[in-house]
Formats: sequence, structure tokens, C-alpha cells
Amino acid sequence: MARNSLAIPIVAIAVALTLAGCKQVAAPPAARQASGGDKKILYWVDPMHPSYKSDKPGKAPDCGMDLVPVYDQRKSGNAASTSAPAPSTGAANAGRKVLYWYDPMQPEVHFDHPGKSPSMNMEMVPRYADEAVSPAAPGGTIVELSPEAMSAAGVATAQVKPAALRRVVRAVGSLQVDETRLVHIAARVAGRLDRLYLDFTGEPVRRGAPIYSIYSPDLVASGREYVLAHENLSRAEAGGDAGYIDSARSLARAARARLSLWGLGEDQLDRIVRTHGAETDLVVRSPIRGTVLEKKVVQGQYVTEGQDLYLLADLSDLWLSARVYEQELGGLKVGQEAVAFFAAFPGRPVRGRIRFIDPVVDPATRTAGVRVELPNPGGALKPGMFANAELQVDLGRKLAIPGSAVLDTGVRQVVYVRIGPARFTGREVHLGQRAGDLVEVVEGLTQGEEVVTAASFLLDSQSQLATGQSIQWGGASEVKRDVKKNEGGRP
Repeated sequence: MARNSLAIPIVAIAVALTLAGCKQVAAPPAARQASGGDKKILYWVDPMHPSYKSDKPGKAPDCGMDLVPVYDQRKSGNAASTSAPAPSTGAANAGRKVLYWYDPMQPEVHFDHPGKSPSMNMEMVPRYADEAVSPAAPGGTIVELSPEAMSAAGVATAQVKPAALRRVVRAVGSLQVDETRLVHIAARVAGRLDRLYLDFTGEPVRRGAPIYSIYSPDLVASGREYVLAHENLSRAEAGGDAGYIDSARSLARAARARLSLWGLGEDQLDRIVRTHGAETDLVVRSPIRGTVLEKKVVQGQYVTEGQDLYLLADLSDLWLSARVYEQELGGLKVGQEAVAFFAAFPGRPVRGRIRFIDPVVDPATRTAGVRVELPNPGGALKPGMFANAELQVDLGRKLAIPGSAVLDTGVRQVVYVRIGPARFTGREVHLGQRAGDLVEVVEGLTQGEEVVTAASFLLDSQSQLATGQSIQWGGASEVKRDVKKNEGGRP
């Protein structure tokens, strides 16, 4: 008896659930479409893929979601629907005249009533009369915005006026030795190096300091000839024969000049005259104040005339060799100021001048070499250091606008010009060189006009929403046409 009494409630619950399920299945279609009222269903769409449309309800084939009905938004003959008020657009838009509604995903499609777009099932956006766009002069459009729209978008303008344009060309380079300050020290006579006064590479040397001494039989023989010539001159001057004196004086000058060409100084030549003895060693002195870059001999080595012994360099001035791209070469001239920044000396810029610009462009890198002469009085700068260089280019005083005002498509440059308190028109311009945040105006604008520097894209989108044309992206169509023309007209 207990088992039967327990089974009765369970059966009752099952029957109730079955009846409830049957009631849901048997619900008429009108109940399922009650949310649409008396509106006609055009089709059903997949909510995840609105491009999929079906003429009957069901499940989406790809994700299994219920299809959503799309209703006809046109007014029906029903009095209730005819008199249905348009949805409110908010207190801020109260009293503003609506021209039409448009699909935010397809702004070129216009409707004369609010609701949802038939294609994307999105709420349509109203277009007000105080935001109208009207045709302007050929090549432009006139855009009118309400004060609220201008404030919300942050529209800003700047005046077209002359400005001193200075362009900075940035490049990377490395320090090199000034080639005009290199000195090769070579053996002037053949002989033996008895002593080297400069022992290693990198050693500094003063101007006039001894570099090496060399013993040369030829040098000793020439010294003895000079001694004899000078003694002969003394005897001729004592004899009083004018012709003989001139001849002896010429021989003495020739012997002295030969020793001088071999590198003997005036003090050494005078010492030969005083002591009546030839110099056995020739001491060669440094012609510059510099540093030993190369040492190619050792002490005691026999050398021939003209053989390289040392390479000296004056490092008081260095060259910064930088590479500049060809599009930045315009305006660069010899003598212009340049500033170099070194990682080894942060916060200590070194100023110099452009010394030379390569006459050719490297076809592989599309760059040309620029040499900047930098002072190095304390020797802190070392050849081989890397540096960031800024080359100052003075473009003069020219008509200019901020670069943010320009919409550049690659084919054309467009700006929006203010022609009224809340009216703007698009205009194509021709621009010159850029200088920081400014750009030179070559043609299309006059001094005193105002151009939009912020929210230019908004103005262009408003023009496109109303007319279906974009003054900014008009160049994109031209690019496509040029591509097709280059491809022989193939689609």
C-alpha cells in the first residue's frame, strides 16, 4: 500500500510536466511573433552572421543559434502603427529637425523613418538639419556642424601665416680621422735606425720633438762636402778674388741645401760649420703635434730611402661621417651647423659644421655621405666612436600650416578650411618641405585663412555620410585606376 501511495504523486508530476510541454509546443505562431506586433516579417537572420538570411524560422546552420526575425519597418495601414510616435532621440536633440535616418554600417543608405536597419538589424541614426552638408565650389564640400557637435569632437583650427622654418635631419655616423691632418714619416736617406724616440702606437708627440735618428754613409759624405765647401769659401773671402768668392759661395749653398732637404735643421747645419765635423746621425723631428697611429719599424733596422716609418695624425679636429637618405638631402649645404650626441658623454652635445657632401648616392642604400667637422681640443673624442647627428637646415620664412591639418592620401593632400563660425570646406593643396610640426604651403591657401587641425577625419566622414563622397579618400580611387591602367586594364 505504501508503494502505491508513493507512485501516485510521481505519476501526477509526470503528467503535469507532459501537459506543460504540450502546451508550449502547441502555442500558435502568433504568440511567438507577438514582439513584432502587426509588423510583417521579411526574413530571419543568424544573429552571429547577419549576412545569412532564411525565409523561415529555425536554427543557424553554423552555430546552432535561433534565427532572429527582421520586421518590415514601413508604416502599415493599421491606425495604431500609423499613429505610433517616432522614438525619442534624447532631451539634447529635442526640437532639432531630422532630415533622415541612416544605417551606421552603410551610411549611404537613407530612410525616412526610425527603427532598425533591414540588413544589419542595427538601430538607425538620425541626421539633423543643423549638421547638413551641401555642395560647394567644384572640388570641395561645405560641412556645417552644430556647436554641440564641434565641442564634442574637439574641432580646433590654426591660422595660415608665414613662419621661420627649420628642418632637422637626423643621421647616425662614426668618428674618423681628418684626412687633411695625416702625416707619413718616411726615411729620407738609406741607412740604419740608431734610435727611435716614439716606441708604440698611440703615443703623443709634440711639434718639433725628435722622432728617430739614422746613420747614413751618404749623409756623412754630404756633411763632409759641406765642411770642405765652407772652408773653401773662407779661403776665397780671405784672398779677395770676387769671381772665386762667388763660385765658393755657390758650392757652399748647394751643399747646405742638400743636407737641408735630407732633414737636417738649421741648428745642425750651424753646428757642422762651428765644429768642422760632419753629423754621423740624422735626427728627424715631428712636423706636427699629434698621435702615432702606425709604427712600422724597430730600432736597429736598416731602411731604404722613402720607406714608411710612422703615421702621425693631428686629432684636434675629427670628421663625423654620416649617411643621409636621398629625400633628406635637399637643403643641405657645406657650412651648415650640425650637432653630434655621443653615448659616452650624455648631455654634452658637440657642435660642428658640414665640411663635405658626397656628390653621388649609393644605389644600394639610397644614401649619401655627409662629413661634419667636429672640434676635439681635449682629446675626449676618439676615432671610431658612434654618434647621433642632427643637421640643421634653415628653409627661410615661408607660408606654413601645422602638419596635423593635412589629410594625405599618397596622391593628394587635403585640408578643411573654416569659412564660417561652424562651416568648413575641403580643399586640395600643394605642400612643400616639412619642418618639425609645420609644413610649407606652396599652393591652395592664402595668408589669414583658418584650417582645421583636429577632427579633420570627422568632417570628412560627415561629408561622406551626406553625399556619399569623401574628399580625403578620393585619391584611393585614383590609385586603383592607375593600378588597373598599369596592368593593361585587367579587372
